[in-house]
Amino acid sequence: MNAQNPISSILEHLDIESPKFANVLDKIIKAVVKIMNNTEELKEELIGFDDIYQTYVTDADFNYWLEVSNGNLQYKKGINPKALFAIKFNKDIIIQILKNEVSGTDAFMKGNINVEGSFSQGLRYIKLFRIFEKYLRKKNGIK
Repeated sequence: MNAQNPISSILEHLDIESPKFANVLDKIIKAVVKIMNNTEELKEELIGFDDIYQTYVTDADFNYWLEVSNGNLQYKKGINPKALFAIKFNKDIIIQILKNEVSGTDAFMKGNINVEGSFSQGLRYIKLFRIFEKYLRKKNGIK
């Protein structure tokens, strides 16, 4: 993501040691979910992604899950025992990914991200974020 991206500018000033990390990430995720659920073109993109995606930020004691169902995205903090897909990474990696300093694929290949679940679930999880990033770029006039 470009420096003009609002998420990137928020994270630019957030130290990974900051106790505010979880609160800021929570607000970012809530904003993303709200935009995705209230933007018709994004809702259409979610069709076929139905699943529960568990995320663990290992060094922040911050766990959350996303559920896609019938073109709607739901976000909840905590652990969903029904999730068949889980991804684990630390604060530094998520900041680097959100700031587009490293791709999720590269972080995974280097062992910085651990994944449990099927390959197809992983691809859908990645695509969720790419859909939103593409939308943000378009909305901000970034190519």
